[in-house]
Amino acid sequence: MKKIALYIVSLLTITTLNSQATNLAIDISNDVLSVEAGSKNFSQDNEFSVAMLHADDVHLYSLKGLVTGVLEQNKNLEAALGGKAYVIRFFGENIQGLGLGGELNYKIPMNDKFQLHGSVYYAPSPTLSDDLDYLTDLTITASYQLLINGTVYINYRNIQVNQALGGDLKMDNGFNLGLKFLF
Repeated sequence: MKKIALYIVSLLTITTLNSQATNLAIDISNDVLSVEAGSKNFSQDNEFSVAMLHADDVHLYSLKGLVTGVLEQNKNLEAALGGKAYVIRFFGENIQGLGLGGELNYKIPMNDKFQLHGSVYYAPSPTLSDDLDYLTDLTITASYQLLINGTVYINYRNIQVNQALGGDLKMDNGFNLGLKFLF
């Protein structure tokens, strides 16, 4: 019951913080629930989003800001560059960090309802709290626009930190099934 209340409060917080949201993505696996609300309404060629990811021992919150644009050479390929701020509670430890990275979104030319999306963010030691060497955040998504304002997707997500004195700590590593709603 405590977890359900935490999920509801987190979801309400995310949607309230971003009342200008143009999309809401929710994905799940056996171990993880992730919710992201995003908007491209603030200004042209910019994207902002807030997200949360919850598992048994991981509570990750992030705020992302990107500049976006369609590549001149290929109108089906959209690129984005920017940063992602993290606040993470992982096995009782509090971690804060700032990662830089980018995203690519490719609409399949034969059927633009199919899309491939990838994102990579990297936070080196100077931008992280605690004795951590780096944080990596990788997501690869395949989606299909089922409705005008609804998409189904499957993604592979790998978020991990490398400790200065030990090995990698995986916060999320696996496949997720999700829905994305457009407003």
